[in-house]
Parts: sequence; C-alpha cells; structure tokens
Amino acid sequence: MDTNELLEKLKEFNEHELFYKDYYNAKQGENFQEYLGNLDKDYIKKQFLIVPEIEGGFMPDSIGDDAFFFNDNDKNNVILSKHNRYTPAFFHQHQFFELAYVLQGTCEQTIGQNHFTLNEGDLCLISPYTRHSIGVFDDSLIINILIRGSTFEDIFYTTLKDKNKLSTFFNNSLYTKNYNTHLIISSGKDTFIKNHILSMFIENIEKKKYYESILNSYLMILLSKLLQNYEYTIQLPDETQKNSTIFSDIMVYIDENYQTVSLSDIAIKFHFSPAYCSRLIKKHTGKSFTQLQQAIRFRRACFFLENTNKSIAEISALVGFNNVEHFNRLFKKVYQTTPGQHRKEKN
Repeated sequence: MDTNELLEKLKEFNEHELFYKDYYNAKQGENFQEYLGNLDKDYIKKQFLIVPEIEGGFMPDSIGDDAFFFNDNDKNNVILSKHNRYTPAFFHQHQFFELAYVLQGTCEQTIGQNHFTLNEGDLCLISPYTRHSIGVFDDSLIINILIRGSTFEDIFYTTLKDKNKLSTFFNNSLYTKNYNTHLIISSGKDTFIKNHILSMFIENIEKKKYYESILNSYLMILLSKLLQNYEYTIQLPDETQKNSTIFSDIMVYIDENYQTVSLSDIAIKFHFSPAYCSRLIKKHTGKSFTQLQQAIRFRRACFFLENTNKSIAEISALVGFNNVEHFNRLFKKVYQTTPGQHRKEKN
C-alpha cells in the first residue's frame, strides 16, 4: 500500500461511520424518536457505538492505556487511527498523549473552556487526563496518533532533552500539578508532514516485522521536523504562557541529570538557595524534590523493565540507585508489586 492508496481508503466510510452519519441526519429531522425506537440496541452495545440516548450504552469517560496498547501481544508505544466521522461529540479523558492531525477539511475541538476550529495541516497535542471532545460532521479526515506517556521520557529522550516548547510541554504534563492541557502546531500544506504521517499509518496497518521500532523512529522524526520548522509558531493556551520559565529550565535540568542530581546542584546551577529551589519545585509539582526525583527514576525503571532484558540490578544502577535491595523496597512501596512481578505482568 502506498500513501495515495491509503488516502483513498481513508475517504471511504466504514461501517461505524455509516451508522453515525445516519444517526446524525436522523437527529436533525422530526422523526428522531421513531429512529431511536427502531435501533438495534444489542448491535449498538456489541459494537461499542456511542449513542447518548441509549441507556447503558457505550460512553467512555476515562480511557486507560490497556484500551489500545499491548493488544495481541504487541508492545506498541504509538498507534494511529482515523477519527470516525459523525461520531457524537462527548467529553472524555485518557491516560496517553493524543496528537490529532487534520489531513483534510476541519474539525471542532473543545478542551476545558477553549473551543476552536482546527484546519487542514493543524496538529493538536493533548496531555493525558485532559477532558476534551472533538466533532467531525462532514467528510473531513482526522488522524489520531496515540502515544504512551513513557515513550516521551525514554525512547525520545534525546530529541526532547533540549529546552523547547515540546520538551516543556511533556515535562509539565508528566510531572507538574498545573500541567499544560494542549498545544497547536499549524503545518498548513506541508507535504512532508502529510506524507510522513500517512507512512506512519501504513506501518500501523500492515504491522510488518519491526514495525513498532519503525513507528517509534517515525514519531521521533515527526517531532523533530515540527520543531525544526514550526517551533516558534507553536500555540500554547494562555495558562501555559504564564508558567515559570525558570521552573521549566529547572525541570529540563532535573530530567537530564535525574540519576545523580541533588538540590544543591540545582541551587548552584540556577544561582538560588536550596530552600528556594525546594519551594519552587513543591509549588509547581506538589512534590518534594526527593519525591519528584524518585518519580522520574521509577518511570524510567518501568520502561527498562517492560522493554529490555536488563537485570533488575542493572536497571537499579542505571536509574541512580546504588543498592538494589533499596530499589526493590521502594518500587514495591510505590507500585504494590516487585520489579520482577511488574516485568512479568507487562510482558
């Protein structure tokens, strides 16, 4: 399959889209209640179709990683799908990052108090646990790229470690209590971005050998190209603009040196007292410096447990623990399971 073939396939209405289009048209007419009465409720529930008027139907409020990732023994970090057109807009949140790309046409997004229209070439990156809704009620094509949170910390760490709007966004989303909800990048008619995302979609469909690694690499290139060409036009919500620039710098520094960094190191680097640095971290994250450093260490440890064959002792040392027994005790306290059990559950 090439990108032109994929584009034609995406234009076709699938079974769910045909249902939703009929539902949408019926709702605009005078016989909607009669239409609802004739619906096959068992079919709707079996297909997990979203029909707000059907009691007990599918209406997800919160969606976890397990709804999309680790299916069929795949270890995906990145999944692509077409947003089903005419799906009733409903508020929901999910555990993963979502990058919505407008391939053709437009769509309506509502995130918190922000309501806006995305146009062709726009990308909207949404943080985990952000309540939002999307509406597509014409022939527009929207591609959703779903990304596990740990992906940004580990696989793409080298790309995002420099201070830029994307690294600030991901750091704040993962570690601060007043995290960023979303950002918008307008790529317009950029054919590289368009064809690159379509190529990612093909990998996701065909699932050939090593496709997971290829998708990870494709995503890294996509983020790098977006930074290269659009870094200074990335749109952030007003509350994000007000975030402390100094704190963003501190978070990047902690993330780069999480294994060994100390509060004194941060104070020396940024010319503050240790007490002031401690208060700043507590203000923005709700955690003490020690708790924040431990959270980063354990996120990285989970990635290594799930995606490598390194021994637990090696992982313990790699994320900054000198004593593997201490690492094991703290890990069990945080996750209510041992590192070894965690690895078995995720593999």
